[in-house]
Amino acid sequence: MADAGRVAEVIRETLTRMPLASAYEDEQRDLQPHVQRALEKSLRQSLPGADLRTFINVGRSGKPNNRHLGTRFWPDVEVTEGTSRLAAIEVKLIRAAQPASKAIAEAIGQSIIYSIRYPHVFTFLVHYGGSDARQHEEDASLEKRLSPCNIELIVRRSGADVA
Repeated sequence: MADAGRVAEVIRETLTRMPLASAYEDEQRDLQPHVQRALEKSLRQSLPGADLRTFINVGRSGKPNNRHLGTRFWPDVEVTEGTSRLAAIEVKLIRAAQPASKAIAEAIGQSIIYSIRYPHVFTFLVHYGGSDARQHEEDASLEKRLSPCNIELIVRRSGADVA
């Protein structure tokens, strides 16, 4: 059995460092499979003896889901070993012309739901929209608030669009 902490470490490092395309046309069709391929490669290299599986849930039948408040939620990407759920990753693409607040709030809300079933949850935002540097003073507080829920926020920004 793979060490869940080591799996989370590899996921964190991969999401933080993986090369990103200059643009993604579609979150589900382009970005999520890109994340899946990068994770599969990193996990295979870092934990060669482990039987880890990485799934994207686009169009997948029998999706693992959390049922709450009369509806179902499932992560965009999940990492499992056998029947053990090791990590959930909520992936959001924020385009240049798109306001970021709704996508960010939705991703964090979903991540909180996934933290009920997964020992490690990553909120992965690929942010190609504008970002006002003056509005980042509370970022550390948000990350600190998410930490007890085993949620890590990873934001990747396009350098050209950051104000």
